[in-house]
Amino acid sequence: MKIYIKKNSKGEIASHNIYLAYEGFMDMGFEIIFYENIDEVTDNRKEDLIVGTIEDTRKTLSKFKIEVPEICYPDELKAFLGRKVWKSKLSNIENDPSKWNIFIKPIEGKRFTGLVVKEFRDFIGLRNGENDIDILCSETVNFVSEWRCFVRYGKILDVRRYRGDWRNYLNPKIVDKAISEFISAPYGYGIDFGVTDKGETLLIEVNEGYSLGSYGLQSIDYAKLLSARWAELTNSVDECDF
Repeated sequence: MKIYIKKNSKGEIASHNIYLAYEGFMDMGFEIIFYENIDEVTDNRKEDLIVGTIEDTRKTLSKFKIEVPEICYPDELKAFLGRKVWKSKLSNIENDPSKWNIFIKPIEGKRFTGLVVKEFRDFIGLRNGENDIDILCSETVNFVSEWRCFVRYGKILDVRRYRGDWRNYLNPKIVDKAISEFISAPYGYGIDFGVTDKGETLLIEVNEGYSLGSYGLQSIDYAKLLSARWAELTNSVDECDF
């Protein structure tokens, strides 16, 4: 397995997350190949891991005819949401103010960053030239702290706070229960939980393993998580499974 690491136009590793993965794979002794434009990567095998932008990763997987389903709200974890979540069209919400004051996010990838829509100007720029977009909608919840759990082969590698007050710590029993019931879980993924102003620990969403931010995770753990998910997606051997 070779590791393709994205650099920017200045010849620098393109982001902090990419550098952390680079450091982890270097420490494990893997061959590193740098690239700037993913279209220039033509001789890679499917098991060769791409560490770059989400678009780079998806383009590479598409080249090998690999489709990645969205996993943000798995059926077996709906009981942990504590709120109503449903699918809709962006136009359906945008054109009916009675449906505002909800959280929305695109079903497919990162077409726009999820947000609470309260007024018409919140919708400006979301379509980005598209006629309509499939979205997920959610009732709003007041989270006072938000945490990401990094999971590899069913075991938590680390938990990191990324928003809110650290004093409002999540309930580990609920986290453990959710992970144990996530039967369809990928080999590597992130799962976010929030603590509400009522003290409840609720599932925020599940995050795809190949596009996770590190949030301070140790470099080797981060690299191993990326490798686990990539190997699963490409049906290849995880050379970091140790």
